[in-house]
Amino acid sequence: MRRLPSLIALRFFEETARHMSFNRAAIALCVTQGAVSRQIKLLEESLDAKLFERDHKGIRLTPAGLQLLPCLSDAFDMIERGFRQIAAAKGPCRLVVAVPPTFATQWFAPRLASLVMELADVELSIRTEPSPDCHCHIRFARHALPRMHSELLMTERHVLVGTPRLLTQPLNRLLDEMPALHVLHNDARLELWPNWLAQAELPARYSENGIEFSTLEQAIRAASKGAGLAVVDRNMIVEELANGTLAQFSSTEVVGPYGYWLDMAPHHAALEHVQAFGSWMRDEVLKME
Repeated sequence: MRRLPSLIALRFFEETARHMSFNRAAIALCVTQGAVSRQIKLLEESLDAKLFERDHKGIRLTPAGLQLLPCLSDAFDMIERGFRQIAAAKGPCRLVVAVPPTFATQWFAPRLASLVMELADVELSIRTEPSPDCHCHIRFARHALPRMHSELLMTERHVLVGTPRLLTQPLNRLLDEMPALHVLHNDARLELWPNWLAQAELPARYSENGIEFSTLEQAIRAASKGAGLAVVDRNMIVEELANGTLAQFSSTEVVGPYGYWLDMAPHHAALEHVQAFGSWMRDEVLKME
């Protein structure tokens, strides 16, 4: 009979060591931070050795932890390969994901190649509307859904942006002369401009006129072409800011109140390929920090 510590504790240790964070490991494992800490403590007691050192800067592996990690990672990799080989022999898994239209274009599409590599054995179906066969739904909302596994991935971070060639002009002059690009929801303007102007302590009159769009994606496109200035979620324009298509015109940032949630039905949340998608989403969000 093999003398092994708890496999759950080993899995929790490997995930914590990978992220070097109890909190991030808890998010990846869909448990509380306390549950991670308890499992690590049980593992340390069974080994009679500390695996992590903790201080004000965070955590780091002890010599015992450094010795255990590569052996454990190799073992889990071998188990994962075995599962994938058996699953591949039965045919590809199918993952159906629903994402909002602007999120799909601005955030999801630039990262899709990474997802394809991560889930190489999974057949992907990406929708912009939820359907009965959806395994996961990225939802733009303020709160978790009852009777669902709902996890907040990211919160809105609204900033003022426009074409970089306007950066040489004073901000007040731009706000006076350039149209404000508004986004509509149910035929009413979202409060993006008023909220941002209030945070920046600038006159509300700057948001009174302008051009209205049905989607945030349209406003982003218009701003990048110099049609006006827009207040948009910074999470949705990472690529445009990086390649110089858009520039941020002020350090003022309005956080929330909405965010993007990952929803999974309880009967889907335990599926291996659904969990793999959730882990990929969390890792991609962490890369933005």
